[in-house]
Amino acid sequence: MKKIKNIRYPGKYGLLWVIALFCTGTIAFAQSGSDTTDTGMAEVSIELKYTEANNKTKILEAAVKTKVEGSWQGANGVAVQFYRNEAAPEQLLGTVTSDNNGVARMILPEGEEKNAGPEYTYIAAIKNNERFEDTEEEITVAESAFEMTLVEEDSVRQVHISLQTSDADGQEIPVGEVEVSLFVKRMFGLLPISDDPETTDENGEVMAEFPADLPGDTAGNLVIVARIEDHERFGNLEFSRKINWGIPLVIDPEKDKRQLWSSRANAPVYLIVMVNSMLVGIWGVILYIVFQTYKIVKLGRSKAAADTV
Repeated sequence: MKKIKNIRYPGKYGLLWVIALFCTGTIAFAQSGSDTTDTGMAEVSIELKYTEANNKTKILEAAVKTKVEGSWQGANGVAVQFYRNEAAPEQLLGTVTSDNNGVARMILPEGEEKNAGPEYTYIAAIKNNERFEDTEEEITVAESAFEMTLVEEDSVRQVHISLQTSDADGQEIPVGEVEVSLFVKRMFGLLPISDDPETTDENGEVMAEFPADLPGDTAGNLVIVARIEDHERFGNLEFSRKINWGIPLVIDPEKDKRQLWSSRANAPVYLIVMVNSMLVGIWGVILYIVFQTYKIVKLGRSKAAADTV
């Protein structure tokens, strides 16, 4: 009979090594598993967006995606070149590498679009990449002036929006029929003021009444945000302004003394009662089981003693 050799199973460290190697292989496959074309290079696409905030900060955002097993996914670590007007070295604005979500974001220098006329074109390009084919995407944006004014008259608070653009002669003209959404900035996002967006009139203006029951900080301050999203001529426009139109936040130390985020000594009373009740119940069950076990053992001994007699 053949003697079977002892099989040695990996310990906990060996198991960790196996898991690490598996994860590394999976990540490497996800990075290098892009679908390839006839040229042997992976297919890639760019989605280019333009955002302008407070008529000052201008941002180009390129979402880089590649096909992996037939579906488009974000491609990280890809160098994206941003150009103005044409993809030429003298028009290069800068190069940004895409993040883990496949997004390359560049803040344009102030005043870079001067003397560019009523419209200007931006280009995002991927060139000479060892993984992907060369590709580029461009977006043409019209010059705009997006303003927000906050007015209070007779206890009525109103938000006034104005949208202007420039014609071929450089003269400002109003822009009508553009949807504008109004929000109030909150800790974890934006709170819409109304259910539906407002629309600019023939004068390029919107007048909306601001609600009087929104809470602010301790001084009643809140941030009002007006936004135009994914417009075919202007891209994304945003204007925000801070004003004390909110209900002041009143902090009561006694009321806030016992909260979930308080220290252990100041935990809420209901939480203390709940936890202690659970502990008493658990320990009660354990003690009951121990007592019943003791009774069974005692009964068994008594029966064994009676049988011997």
